[in-house]
Amino acid sequence: MQKSSAIVYLSVNLIPYLTYFEELNMVGVAVVGLGNIGKVHAKLIKELEVESNGKIRLVAVVDQVRSLAESVASQYSVRSYTTLDDAVKDPDIDVLTIATPTYLHGPQALYAIEYNKNVIVEKPMAVSLVEAREMIAKARKKGVRLGVIFQERYADDIRKLKDIIASGKLGKVFLIESEMKWWRDERNYYQKDELARSWRGMWGTEGGGAMTNQGIHTVDLMIWLGGDVDEVAGFIDNLTHPSITVEDTAVAVIRYKSKALGVISQTVSTRPDNAQYRKIRVFGTEGMAEIHDTTLSLLKTNSESLESEIRAKSTETLHREENLHKKLFRDFLNRLLNGEEFPITGEEGIKSLELIKAIYYSSSTRQFVKLPFNINVVL
Repeated sequence: MQKSSAIVYLSVNLIPYLTYFEELNMVGVAVVGLGNIGKVHAKLIKELEVESNGKIRLVAVVDQVRSLAESVASQYSVRSYTTLDDAVKDPDIDVLTIATPTYLHGPQALYAIEYNKNVIVEKPMAVSLVEAREMIAKARKKGVRLGVIFQERYADDIRKLKDIIASGKLGKVFLIESEMKWWRDERNYYQKDELARSWRGMWGTEGGGAMTNQGIHTVDLMIWLGGDVDEVAGFIDNLTHPSITVEDTAVAVIRYKSKALGVISQTVSTRPDNAQYRKIRVFGTEGMAEIHDTTLSLLKTNSESLESEIRAKSTETLHREENLHKKLFRDFLNRLLNGEEFPITGEEGIKSLELIKAIYYSSSTRQFVKLPFNINVVL
């Protein structure tokens, strides 16, 4: 790690002392966990290495399966490690991206942070709010970055909708609805192999089901687009997947601090396969918009000029959006190089986890739950 003399100071909420981040001339990255998503991490970081002329550098990959670690390391001409301990003691590594099963996110992040490494972790950031809060607190204490991977915030149309809402062009938002109607097969997903069977579909290792694993991106966008939540009530159940113990279906109603209302409906039990979809609809006093997956598929407002602008863009030459993980990693690592804060901090990333845990608690107690949800539970 090479540091310049420039120091950028910034204040962080709830920190009783000043934290500073130094600008770097180069940032070294290690990818922890080489399952499907971890391999994507390694590929994209290597692409960013070329793009940045070496300012971003993939240094190592980490996986407990030696043959897998060595194979991916050989592919990218980097070091291979089979333990996190080896990686955190490598002085060339500044950042660890964590792409392991959910129950490892908290312990691995805490260990890396203890060694003064910056961390960016896949969603959900931890199994429990206890772990997530400990991660945030330790990152503050050590003065390192903790980021959470919610890559859908980098989709062009979702950002466009965020800007439209912020500009007031939809008027006062009074209702946000979201639906995630997906399918996850017991045999080919939850029971796919020894690794899948060791952690998927169980409370202690996955932390939850449809909402925590698949639906958390939608929950994050509900908060990002609508603002902080004041209270929530919900139901969860396992209705079609007898081999697992977590929920496969969930519904909830929320009240935002803005007084707007929200509705969440999520399931991984939708058949047939071609019936699956994910939608978010935003209703304001001056119009409404709909996101289908990550595409702004509908916009109706009292301003014809705004609708015309969106229609014109939709008829342009087919636009193929860049990989969203790559956009997120580029932003995280460039901000690290420049001594800047990353927008999806641990404090930001915990919001969706907190809302989901509150929904679980509401379902089990049949109560409305106020946020912040201060009960430290592993559900």
